[in-house]
Amino acid sequence: MKALLLDDTHPLLEEGLSAGGLELVRAFDEPLAALTERHADAEVIIIRSRLKVTKDFLNAFPQLKVIGRLGAGLENIDVEEAARKQIVCLRVPEGNARAVAEHALGMLLSLLNHLPRVQREIKEGKWLRESNKGRELQALKVGVIGYGVMGSTFARLLDAMGVTVLAFDKYKTGYAEGGIKECTLHELYKESDVISLHLPLTAETRDYANAEFFASFDKPIHFLNTARGPILNTAALVAALDSGKVLSAGLDVLEYEKSSFTSLFEGPLPPALTALLERENVLLSPHIAGWTKESFEKMGAGLAQKVLAVLKTV
Repeated sequence: MKALLLDDTHPLLEEGLSAGGLELVRAFDEPLAALTERHADAEVIIIRSRLKVTKDFLNAFPQLKVIGRLGAGLENIDVEEAARKQIVCLRVPEGNARAVAEHALGMLLSLLNHLPRVQREIKEGKWLRESNKGRELQALKVGVIGYGVMGSTFARLLDAMGVTVLAFDKYKTGYAEGGIKECTLHELYKESDVISLHLPLTAETRDYANAEFFASFDKPIHFLNTARGPILNTAALVAALDSGKVLSAGLDVLEYEKSSFTSLFEGPLPPALTALLERENVLLSPHIAGWTKESFEKMGAGLAQKVLAVLKTV
C-alpha cells in the first residue's frame, strides 16, 4: 500500500506509517501532473498546507482511501467531495492544542501587562511604572468562541488558573466542565472582558469578527485570534481599536497570509496591516502558536496512529 507524502512531515509519522506496512513516497516538491502520472495508485496521501486538495485532485487518485493532514484544520481539502468518494480525511488538532493554548495565554498576559511597550521604554532609558499598571487575569472574564479541541484546551488552562471562563459554541450544548460557564452569544457580548476565537475556517466563519461583531460588546475587550486569519476582518479590528471598543489585540494569524501559511503576500502592505504594525497594544506572531517541538512530535505520532486505524477498517 502506497502512502504519498506531499509535504515535509515528521520522523515519527514516517516511522509509524512504515511500521504499519506502508510504502512511503516522498514528493515534497513535485507538481501535481507528475504526481498523478507516477503515483495514481496511492491509497494514502499526507499533506500539510502546500497544496489544495480539490475535486480534480481527488479524481486523479482513484484508489485513494485516506487523506491525513499534519495540522489542525481541513480547510485546504474539499471534504464534501472526499466524503462522496468515501475518502476519510484526518487531522490532529489534539497534537498542538496545548501549544496554541499556551501561546494565546502568553499573548494575553503580555498585553495585559503592556510588555511590548515597556520593553521599548526600558531600551530608551524610561522607567515608567504608574502609566504601565497592568491587570490581573483573575479579575477579568474570558470569552471563548468555539469549544472544539483548541477552545476547550485554552478554557481548561484558564480555569485551572482560577479565571472566569465563558464559552460559546453554536453547534454544542452541555459541554461545560469545571468552573467553565456555557453561555449564549448574547451573554458573551454582555459579560466578556477578553475574547479568544477558536473557530475553523469555513464559509460561515470567514469574516466572522467584523464591524458588527466588535460593536456588539458592552465593554471594551482584549481580543485574541490564534485560529485562522480570514476569520477576522482586519480593517474592522483597526476601527475597533481606534474607537476604544478593543483595548488590545493578539494575533497569531493574519487574513493576508498565503494559504500555505509560509509567508505574507507579496507587494505593498494593506493599510489595515500597516495600522496594526504601528500599535504597541497589538501583538503579532507568524502563525506559530501551534508550532513547538512537542506539538510537531505529537501530531506526527498521532496522525500515523489515526491513518493505520482507518486502514484496518476500509
